[in-house]
Amino acid sequence: MDSMKPMTISTVTFIGHGEVFGLDETKLKSKIIEAIENGATLFLNGGMGDFDYICARIIKNLKQSYPQIRCELVIPYLTFQPRSMDCFDSSVYPDGFEKYHFKSAIPARNKWMVDHSQCAICYVNHDWGGAIQSYKYAQKKGIKIINLGTYSE
Repeated sequence: MDSMKPMTISTVTFIGHGEVFGLDETKLKSKIIEAIENGATLFLNGGMGDFDYICARIIKNLKQSYPQIRCELVIPYLTFQPRSMDCFDSSVYPDGFEKYHFKSAIPARNKWMVDHSQCAICYVNHDWGGAIQSYKYAQKKGIKIINLGTYSE
């Protein structure tokens, strides 16, 4: 699954590994632009790893051409410290998340982002870790998935 079908998308989430090797940023940018041209205006970002920050930087740079787009940092717990807020328009702390221990808050946040999106742009290369869990959850939820990584079932 890697091309946009005629589908209106308003919200996109990003799913990817903390460390990124071999990512084609030009292709990633083109997929983000496709999503925007299909109606995406909100991009949800976990702000935890390399993929998240690459995506946030691309969104920030695209705002010159697409001023309607926004990139929101979704924080899993109140003491979460992103590397930088420079590329994010705002942050959101989902209702009810105060009940989670900080380790369980991250997977809950990832599910929340999938639940509030119509599309996931991913960079998933292997079948372990948080990225694959979020990827499989997105599959289960039936949202559109664009994986720029090498993982396939």
